[in-house]
Amino acid sequence: MSVNLLGSNPTIYMRRTFDYLDLEDIYIGLFKACIFGMIIAVVGCYQGFNTQGGAEGVGKATTRAVVMSSLLI
Repeated sequence: MSVNLLGSNPTIYMRRTFDYLDLEDIYIGLFKACIFGMIIAVVGCYQGFNTQGGAEGVGKATTRAVVMSSLLI
C-alpha cells in the first residue's frame, strides 16, 4: 500500500521491514491463526451437530456459531 499509493521506495520499505521483523513475530502470528481456526472449527461443528428445527434452526445455529466464535476470539 505504501509503495503503490504513497510512492515509498520499495527497497527501503523491504529493508526496514526485515530490520524490525523478528522470527518470533511470525511464530506468534502463525500460532494465533491456528488457535483462532480451531476455535471457529470447534464452535461451528458443535453448533452444527446440535441444530434442530429444520432450515430455520440452521440459520439460528449459524448465527449462534458466528457470535460465539467472535466472543471467544
